[in-house]
Amino acid sequence: MNIAAIDIGTNSIHMIVVRVRPDLSFEVIDREKEMVRLGAGGLDGRSLTPAAITSALQALGKFKRVADSHKVDEIVASATSATREADNGGDFIAEVARQTGIRVRVISGTEEARLIHLAAGYGVDIGGSSAVVIDIGGGSCEVTLGTATHLTLARSFKLGSIRLTERFVRSDPLSKHDERRLLEHLKKQFGTYLDQVRARGFSRAIGTSGTILALGALALSAETGDRPEELRNRRVPAKALHKLRKRLTSLDLEERLHMQGMDPRRADIIVGGAVLFDTILERLDAEDVTLCDLALREGLVLDYIHQNSARIRKVERYPDVRRRSIV
Repeated sequence: MNIAAIDIGTNSIHMIVVRVRPDLSFEVIDREKEMVRLGAGGLDGRSLTPAAITSALQALGKFKRVADSHKVDEIVASATSATREADNGGDFIAEVARQTGIRVRVISGTEEARLIHLAAGYGVDIGGSSAVVIDIGGGSCEVTLGTATHLTLARSFKLGSIRLTERFVRSDPLSKHDERRLLEHLKKQFGTYLDQVRARGFSRAIGTSGTILALGALALSAETGDRPEELRNRRVPAKALHKLRKRLTSLDLEERLHMQGMDPRRADIIVGGAVLFDTILERLDAEDVTLCDLALREGLVLDYIHQNSARIRKVERYPDVRRRSIV
């Protein structure tokens, strides 16, 4: 059985196409990504801009054609922070269905956190040990605690790289005044939650999402002199990420663009993400973070498999649709 999973995020839209095996594991057979910045200028209850909507619809139209080329049996799509907050989010979802036929489910921050943790637990072998999973998107940040199969704590915060950049990064390089304002905001938003996570204890911290992977790649590049080809399961010392934060906040955009390993599409929003990530690791007293390139889209696949195992086995047993319909 082939499934396409689409994550309509604040910064990027991702799709993976997977083949589900008879044992209900899966392999990725294709993937697509478009950085459309759907939430730029449209967070905190404002409207998604016409330009962002147009870009998103074009990307989703392309994704639908790719999914069709793989003859997928199901398309599972979710939208997160930007869409759930925008006053025209419902109109956008309706237009996606009208133009592409893709039915998108707008999920809550808590559900987003659960699905991300599910994916991280699958991608990093944590077994029955407890791990904290951190995901930084464009509009929100999720921090969870649990084993691979059991979630103990889960929260989503309105703290993302685009949101923080639009609200607090008003100077380039980031001024000390703006950095203090940002840190005060983070302290207020997190409250005692990170202290609760730290007090419960965990064996490792896992970082997912484009922002964290980009920061991890930059930190590793600074240590080794080369950009790592494979990031999954790479451990990055918290001290290296703190050093990277200090460097990023001291550079202007042009200087950041010339950093080895810098993704030019993230250079303008990575400072806010670096301050956020370093603050979380410091509050958790984490020594290092394990990078994981599985996130919400893989969580959607795993959740679908769990809820539809009988149907998947039927599809695998009777590949012919006509025969399957009368069994």
